[in-house]
Amino acid sequence: DTGLNLCQEIHQNDVMIMILSSMTDNNYILEAFARGADDYITKPFDLQILKARIEALFRRGSSNSGYSHQHKSILLDNFTIDFYRREVILNEQIIPLTALEFDLLYFLANNPNRVWDRAELISAIWDNEDYAGDDRKVDIHIGRIRKKIGVGNGDCIKTVWGRGYMFELSSSNAVKLAN
Repeated sequence: DTGLNLCQEIHQNDVMIMILSSMTDNNYILEAFARGADDYITKPFDLQILKARIEALFRRGSSNSGYSHQHKSILLDNFTIDFYRREVILNEQIIPLTALEFDLLYFLANNPNRVWDRAELISAIWDNEDYAGDDRKVDIHIGRIRKKIGVGNGDCIKTVWGRGYMFELSSSNAVKLAN
């Protein structure tokens, strides 16, 4: 069906999709969700209900306004950062990271080619109320991440002396974001 194909194609562009249709067949509706629909409303429908459902979609979209606003997996050649499973996979092996290390790596990789100073990283990763201590703690966590993901992959995290850290993406390690 052209509508479901269009839904699948649009979904790849990371937009919210609401389908308004006269099709009431459960299999068709389930297929629409499988292809990326965020909501499905059958005709006839009440305009106030439609408005409320659209507002709910926007709330869900904006509720992810923190550092992880793009909940995607990040794929490099032999290196995957899976947001949903909160796993880092290197050469088909899961790399054990603490929750904080994962959050820090994901944040940097999801916001590549930009230098982040320690204060920005602390603000993005640690809850300000929960963070107490030296901002050099960021350096320690970066060092642990580099050690765990190893030579080559750890090189993606660059130290910009006197400024901060950056996850560097170049044409040789181009990233692909996946849902």
